[in-house]
Amino acid sequence: METIDLKAELACLIERVAQRDKAAFEQLYRLTSRKMFAVALRIAREPGLAQDVLQDAYIRLWRYAHTFNSALSAPETWIHQIVRNRALDLLSQQGNTVNTIPIESFADSDNVQEEFMTESAAAKSDQGDAGRLMNACMDRLDGKYRQVLTLAYNHGMSHGEISEHLDVPLGTVKTWARRGLIELKIVYDELEGQSHAQRQAAMSKPNRPDFETPTYYS
Repeated sequence: METIDLKAELACLIERVAQRDKAAFEQLYRLTSRKMFAVALRIAREPGLAQDVLQDAYIRLWRYAHTFNSALSAPETWIHQIVRNRALDLLSQQGNTVNTIPIESFADSDNVQEEFMTESAAAKSDQGDAGRLMNACMDRLDGKYRQVLTLAYNHGMSHGEISEHLDVPLGTVKTWARRGLIELKIVYDELEGQSHAQRQAAMSKPNRPDFETPTYYS
């Protein structure tokens, strides 16, 4: 998490970059590139591709530094978003699929939860019935749990980054993530059971003719 001094320094550097200050850009890169490479690598999964992502992201930062607004986001959060978006763009161009959530760090070493998140990640990526089922599950979660899981899964944020983004203690984020996963599994099992029962009921119905036999009256 950024300290107040570092946050102010990064914001100042971005403002100077917006004025095309190359020295400020180099300093900003030195202070943030290691962490942002980790963000890119977590999404891209390949060091070479992550390096390409990082390079492109900082080129975009140089070009669009003037759009940064410290009242709307913290400096590292803003840079994180640039890196994340560029990573997803490159993966999309290459036709790759991506699971941006670090499953193993999400469930506090609970094997049941890890297995469920693996299953739900596959379902979430499916645009058919399974994907819709997972969306329905997320909609039924408590707001804070849904927000944490969405930031981690859809935005590739770590617990620390979510803590900074939401301005809540790291321990609280981990608790919400753990409880959210437990609730998500309960809801998923419930809805999946209902869906299975509906499919079974539909299969057991007798086939109907495609047309009604006409009745003739004399």
